Amino acid sequence: MILHQGQDHRTVTVLLDTGCSVPLISERTAKRLQLRLFKHEERRLIENFTGETVKGAGEFYTNPLMLQHRRHFTQEVMEVAPMDKEIDIFLPFWWIMKHPP
Repeated sequence: MILHQGQDHRTVTVLLDTGCSVPLISERTAKRLQLRLFKHEERRLIENFTGETVKGAGEFYTNPLMLQHRRHFTQEVMEVAPMDKEIDIFLPFWWIMKHPP
C-alpha cells in the first residue's frame, strides 16, 4: 500500500490480519517516516494472537494516516507497536469488512 503524508508518499508493507483488533504501525516505521506520535493518557492493552500483552505497545498512537491501495483511499489512526521487520502496518478484520477487496 502507499502511505501519504502531505505531498510525500511511501510504499509500506501491510498485513491484513483477522487476529488483529486495531490498526497497528511498527515503531520502526513510525521513526523512519518521522511520524508525529501522541501519548495516551493511560496505556492501552494490546494483545497478540495468543492473548499475551505486547510489551512496548499501547502507549503511543498516530494522527489519522492516509493509506492507498490502487484507487481506494482510507484514513486510520494507528497504535504504535514493536513488530517484525517485514511488516510496517497490520490492519484488523473489521477493516477488511469495511473495505472489501
